Amino acid sequence: MELSIYEFCYFSLILIMILYILLGARCIFNKEYNNYKIKYLHYDDIDTGDILLVSYSSLNSMLNHSVIGLKFIHAAVCSREGSNLYVYELANYFDKKVGFLKLPFSEWIKYNKNTLIMLNKLYIQDDSLQKRKNLSLKFNNFREKYITGREFDILDFFPRYLSPSRQYKEMDFNRENYACYEVVLSMLKESGIIENIMSTENYTTDDLVGMKSFDLNEKYNYDEYFLADIQSLKFMAD
Repeated sequence: MELSIYEFCYFSLILIMILYILLGARCIFNKEYNNYKIKYLHYDDIDTGDILLVSYSSLNSMLNHSVIGLKFIHAAVCSREGSNLYVYELANYFDKKVGFLKLPFSEWIKYNKNTLIMLNKLYIQDDSLQKRKNLSLKFNNFREKYITGREFDILDFFPRYLSPSRQYKEMDFNRENYACYEVVLSMLKESGIIENIMSTENYTTDDLVGMKSFDLNEKYNYDEYFLADIQSLKFMAD
């Protein structure tokens, strides 16, 4: 008995949904985060250049965890400006905040209070307030250069991953769509933290753990990274 094209599509959709659920359920009970140390995260511990990696519990996250094998699916960069702490990211928060965002950390943590967060600490050789300030200015200039309010979906940029180019290129939101971690990598490249890098689609979010996959400027390192216990930040998330 031959299936019609509609029956075949319906059968394929049901099969994909079953695999999605099974693999996602497996992911929920087998997340492999045991190799990472856990530390309390305090507001004052976060500084300019620190990278936030986030793992959610949504269906999309389960697909990434189980099928693609990613532990983290979102990336953002922190910046202190005076007494304020901001988070730069490409994100969509319930269609209320969409695009290349610059959010106060107190607002960001409200959206992410129920997630698993890893903090990658940026260390700078001969660190100083002026060096961090200069880096904050570079981050802000980067966003002003590439700011966009467009909403993106994985189908918008997935085709580039099928045949990634080798050479790094500056972002162009008029021609290409990007994943959140690609924006972070471009920020770090154009700010001088990363020296050499291939095109951003050659990497995944997990490559940002400790930044071991990248050729960093000798003045910078991300040797300390840990899962953040955000109990001390709960007052911001209420």
